[in-house]
Amino acid sequence: MTKFISNKAFVLGNYSFGEADRNLILLTEDFGKIQLTVKGILKSKRRDKVATEPISYVEFLLYKKGEQFIVNDFSLLESFENIRQDLNSLGVAFYLLAVLNKFVFEGYRVPKIFRLLKNSLFYLNQENDGRKQLLLLSYFLFFLMQEEGIFRMDEILEHLSFEEKEISRLLYQKKIENIVKKKEYTEEKLFFLIKKMESYIGEKLDIDISIEQYMMGGL
Repeated sequence: MTKFISNKAFVLGNYSFGEADRNLILLTEDFGKIQLTVKGILKSKRRDKVATEPISYVEFLLYKKGEQFIVNDFSLLESFENIRQDLNSLGVAFYLLAVLNKFVFEGYRVPKIFRLLKNSLFYLNQENDGRKQLLLLSYFLFFLMQEEGIFRMDEILEHLSFEEKEISRLLYQKKIENIVKKKEYTEEKLFFLIKKMESYIGEKLDIDISIEQYMMGGL
């Protein structure tokens, strides 16, 4: 008897497979990162076809055939329309997905990272202030470094300016509102802090990520 499994997921990426099928890269709530194929979706008349697009938050009804997950059905939980309608917000969201796609390997449950992405996208859907979005990205990278076990404050502070060190300490202490209140912590300063974190991550994990590729409107 087939055992069906219901699981929530974010679509990290997709690509077409043949004339009608679409392969999805998902970050799921219970199984971590997986890949699966949605048969016939490209020719489907379903209104919730957006559920197979990156960023979408979806509930899948799955079953396993061998080691593969097979889609029985799906329903769209959130399309994040506000993000999709704003180029800068869309760039930030795609950056989050790209970073996670490189950080997370298939076959590992990552509940904390799943919650991080969920909270980040729902926040981004309501917040289009560029400075606060860059602050979100800074916290996102800090959290991932801690989860990966590569976070060493002394090494990070070594390469930072005085203000970047202060921002980093506040991020580490999760005093986000303190950063928001200080207007001298500008978008430009947050941007360069992110660049230095990217460089640190690259050295530790050999992961190449670059925020410039996703900044639609620039600074």
